[in-house]
Amino acid sequence: MKNKLSFRDTTDLMVYGHEAWLEMGASHGHTGEETMIYLKYGHNMKIDGLARREGFEAVAIHPGDFREEIAIEEGTPEYHLLKFTPPLEGFYCVVAIQPGNYVIDKEGKYHRGTRQDYPEAVKAVFYQQFAQIIVPAGHDLEKKPPATRMPLEIRAGHWKQHRAGDVLDLTVMYRNEPLDGIVVDIASDGPGGYKQRQEMTGSGGALNITVPEPGRYLLVARHRLPMGDDGLSDEMSFTATLSLMVTR
Repeated sequence: MKNKLSFRDTTDLMVYGHEAWLEMGASHGHTGEETMIYLKYGHNMKIDGLARREGFEAVAIHPGDFREEIAIEEGTPEYHLLKFTPPLEGFYCVVAIQPGNYVIDKEGKYHRGTRQDYPEAVKAVFYQQFAQIIVPAGHDLEKKPPATRMPLEIRAGHWKQHRAGDVLDLTVMYRNEPLDGIVVDIASDGPGGYKQRQEMTGSGGALNITVPEPGRYLLVARHRLPMGDDGLSDEMSFTATLSLMVTR
């Protein structure tokens, strides 16, 4: 019998700003070959334990918008594992989705559950996190990847294997509509070390940022709405992450 993986469960630190993100071990995949994607958890690309697999689901969006469900498998104490095999050359978008509910009681403590579970709660929140990664299957591809069409999305325009000095063509969308004035956290780790900065979306939700050096980058967008869900919550909270690898 396989031993159950032991890891430090930090799922509930989501209420303090933790988020999930996806990484590839290589810059691209190949048609007909299994692609490995790692689901990690922490804040701004700093791993802090791992979220529970239960409650997550994942999907690969193929060229042409065909959607394939992907199993989330046990990995190590620092990541869960997603695998899929691209059948055709092109860009694929893989998304891991984590929904949930939490409440804040009168003492300021957090509890998993809804307003039905805690009717006296000061606040009840429904949240969803969407961890995205664009997977190139093939070499030297340049085109628009498929959209995820998740409630919150960092949508790519023209895409390629980005190199140091390139400008990313992105739009932050909520329910397929652009979000202006949204602050996006940007974390990077390359030859110059780990760095963080913030950028704000412009008109039409545009986010055109320069990636100045090679390495890994993570973008984190958040959007909150003061509306509930059929008496279960008073507020909705959405987080979308997009990770990428930049070469020299």
